[in-house]
Amino acid sequence: MSLLFRDVRLIDGVSHEAREHVDVLVAGERITAVEVRDTTRTTAPEVAVVEGSGRTLLPGLIDAHAHYTFDPTEGSLQAIARRADEEILALARRHASLALRAGVTSARGAGSIRDLEVVLRDEIAAGGTQGPRIVAAGTAVGSIGGHGSAFGLEATGPEGLAGITRQVIDAGADVVKVVASEAAMLTTTGLGPGAMVHGAPELTLDELRAVVDVARAAGRRVMSHAQDGESVRRSVAGGVTSIEHAWLADEAAIQALAASGAWLVPTLVVTDVNRTLPGLTAIQRERQDLIEVKHRISTETAIRLGVPLATGTDTGEVGVTADMVWREVALLRDHGASPMTAIKAATSSAARLLGIDGEVGTVAVGKLADLVLVEGDPLVDVGVLARPVGVWQRGQAISA
Repeated sequence: MSLLFRDVRLIDGVSHEAREHVDVLVAGERITAVEVRDTTRTTAPEVAVVEGSGRTLLPGLIDAHAHYTFDPTEGSLQAIARRADEEILALARRHASLALRAGVTSARGAGSIRDLEVVLRDEIAAGGTQGPRIVAAGTAVGSIGGHGSAFGLEATGPEGLAGITRQVIDAGADVVKVVASEAAMLTTTGLGPGAMVHGAPELTLDELRAVVDVARAAGRRVMSHAQDGESVRRSVAGGVTSIEHAWLADEAAIQALAASGAWLVPTLVVTDVNRTLPGLTAIQRERQDLIEVKHRISTETAIRLGVPLATGTDTGEVGVTADMVWREVALLRDHGASPMTAIKAATSSAARLLGIDGEVGTVAVGKLADLVLVEGDPLVDVGVLARPVGVWQRGQAISA
């Protein structure tokens, strides 16, 4: 089956500007031509035509921080962990399907209970479940009793961290998720009312280096949950590929991140969603306002310093659903990124971070036909990304 996207505005993930009046031809799974519109061209009967006038075609979106096996209506990972595997997977399949229908054709898992993210990845790859292709972390690694203990393996000391890193890789992880700090959330998973943490480091530099060394030897990248400045500094000194969150990081930490060349996945959606959660106490509201201000400053600093960005929603957190990558794009723009930089964070930049840029992330000849078509121009109104006209994965249209 061949497809012709005729006369589209094209955001290809590479160019600094959109290209007008472009034809994109797809044969089977791959893009075979990207050409200026030729009004004299005739189309063979076997080629299905998708009219693009007034519409924008762009690469499939990427969520670089997704927890499809978590439940955005349940704030306790401990409660989720008490559910049967099949119950968790049934909900995860629905989350993955929602993401794909919203234009998210690829995702990076950020850790799961009992390695169920790997099960979901394999189901999608085999065609049994509809969802984004997943670069899976499987089970996170972290400190004993730390933030990752509810969905990860626990150890102490460099040898201990190296050992559990080997375990998650042997279990099928494509990427290693290390939990380098506490999680200074509006509410803190697993703690009683009023108990708070502050994003402080949970791993030493030597422990982080041990994780990275094992991962590199196995050809894996490392994503680091790091919220405060010290955990960010330790993580980049240890050689991680990306920093997740950095909500509370100071300018010196962001400068170290910029110098390292690592990516930032700021997960702005989480603190934005927390603004509208119902029933917040006065203390929670004060805490949310503080976290949000610090988060905005750290992200704006990263954008100003040119840190490479990738969109990640942290879907699975309370209120954060799998269709919110478009909202992360909008928030990056609101925090100072240009509209094109924000869109690239959800396409070509995220693909490079995940190591899948040889296949997806740009609209180019030879790439897989992971494509999103929207009405209007997302460089003018990013909100159109929330309402795709159509989504294609490997050249196949995704039903609504």
